[in-house]
Formats: sequence, structure tokens, C-alpha cells
Amino acid sequence: MENERSFEFLIRQYQLQIGVWLNDLFYEKQQENCPYPGWAVEFIIQELESLLIFIYTRYPSFFNLSEKVPEISLHQIRQSLKERFQKLRKYLLKELKNELHVQLALLPLKKLLNTDSKNNITYRFLLYTKRIEKTLFDFTYSERSCVDKTMIDMCILLNYNCIEAQDFLINKIRDEVNKEDTPESKINRLCFFLKEFRQLEEKPNLAFKNNCRSLKEQICTWISEEIIYHERNLQSFSSNLSAKEDALLIEEKVQLSVSVEVFTIMVRAAKDNKLIITKHATELFKMVSKYFSSKQAKTISTHSLRNKSYVAESAAKREAIDFLHGMIKSIHEY
Repeated sequence: MENERSFEFLIRQYQLQIGVWLNDLFYEKQQENCPYPGWAVEFIIQELESLLIFIYTRYPSFFNLSEKVPEISLHQIRQSLKERFQKLRKYLLKELKNELHVQLALLPLKKLLNTDSKNNITYRFLLYTKRIEKTLFDFTYSERSCVDKTMIDMCILLNYNCIEAQDFLINKIRDEVNKEDTPESKINRLCFFLKEFRQLEEKPNLAFKNNCRSLKEQICTWISEEIIYHERNLQSFSSNLSAKEDALLIEEKVQLSVSVEVFTIMVRAAKDNKLIITKHATELFKMVSKYFSSKQAKTISTHSLRNKSYVAESAAKREAIDFLHGMIKSIHEY
């Protein structure tokens, strides 16, 4: 194990030193009064690059992907990519028909083409852009039923974990959620999106930004927080509404002239004879408890109503029948 670590350190030192030599040669080559013959500089650059390729292919597990790509190699890669980039951009614009979508898809390649000295390009990012380029070319030749869905799938699959992709997906979700009318439907829509994003595939060890959370994780976290926010709002709204309704009901409850026992028998008879249609008697008793009161009690218990409907006393039944007879007589007189 110790020998392996020493060997890895040695390989990475060679890689680092070759990169330094390549950068020095690149800067020397750009000087007008370069002291070395052009053919000699080109020969040494080719040999050093071949040595780097050998290290990468022979010892891939020891090769430091976080190391910066030498400027001379980047210059050659950019020169080669420029023509392909324009061709790819043209194809994508034809397929997507949306400039913003095309800019988002090409973001990694644009970063690679950017010659800003602060924009360090590592070997890991270089491999990432190769995967992006291949996927985008495949995308232009594939059949799609929904371009937006394909774009979302691709952003998650290739882990575009940058602020631009995050804003793109969040805005798409927010637009869909805002089409819903009620807090409940918004929460249901968000739950649907959370399920959909959790089921999307993402490539392991692949990222636009290597030290940031994956785009999938960022979006799922945002959706979860939105669900919590809407649930809290709904709970607060429901509590306030319930409190207002309860206050109104205390003042506006319908008062019964008969006892609770008598009224309960009549309610049960109305349900059993299909005058009132409901699946469960409990629902009916809850409504009675909510909207009716008696002389003896301002608040009628649902549990009490249910029990008294099934254990009816003879006196209460006779009173209910007399009351119904009185109602029949009134109907005849109408």
C-alpha cells in the first residue's frame, strides 16, 4: 500500500512537471523572438503530449483529473472545437427552436471555449465536455415526443449543476404549479414533480461543477422546501378559516325545539328512508353537531348523536312520531 501511494505521488509529479514544461513552451512559442527553432519546439511539444497520453492510458487510476490542462493542449482543443461548436449550435437551434434552451445546452462547451485565464479547465472538465458534445450530437439525431422533457432529462442525466440550469428547471416547475387554483392542488402538483425528478437517471461521477451538489439533489431539495412552505400556508389558512367558521357557528346555529334524542331519531329515519343520502351516518351527525343546538346544549356531541340514534327510548320515539304527524297535517293544509 505504501509503495502504491509513493508510485501514485511519483506519477502525479511527472504529470505536473510535464504540464509546466508544456506551458513554458507555449509561452515561448508565442514570443516573436523565440530563441528555439520552430520545428524543435513542435517536436518537444508532441513528445511531451504523447508522454501525458501514455500516463493517462497506462495509469488511469493515478492520473490527476483535477490538474489543469496545459495551455498548448487547450489551444489545440479550442481550435478543433470551434467549427464543431457552430455546427452543433445550428443543429440544436433547428431542433429546439429556442435560443435560451440552446445556450443552456451549450454552456459547458462555451466554458471550454472561453479563453479567460481565470477560467481554469481541468482534465475532469475536459472529459465532461467530451461527453456533453457526444450527447448533444446524438440528441440532434434522435426522435423526441417532447423537447422540454428531453432537455430536463438531459440536464439531470449529465448533471448541469450550475445556476443557469437550476433557474431553468425551477422556472419550468413554478410555471406549472402556478397554473393550479388551490393550495391543495399546488401541493399535489409539487409532489408529482418531486416523484418525477427522484426517478430521473443521473450519471455517477459526472458534473459541470465538481464540488457542488448534483442538479437532481438541488431540484428535489427546492421542491421539498416548496411543499413544506405551501403546507404551512395551507395549515395556517385552514386554522384561521376554521376559527372564523366556529365563531360564526356559535352565533348562527339553528336551535331545535325538540330534545336531541327526538331529533336524532328523526335524522336517522330520514337517512334510512333515503330522504338524506350519505354513505356514513357519522358524516350526517357531524353536520348536525356543527349546525344545530338544543335548549339544553349549545354544542351537540357527534358521539352522543350516534349513540342515541341506535339506543332510542320509547318516550323519545313517541314524541318523534307525534311531531311527524304534525308535519303531515301541515302538508295536507298547504
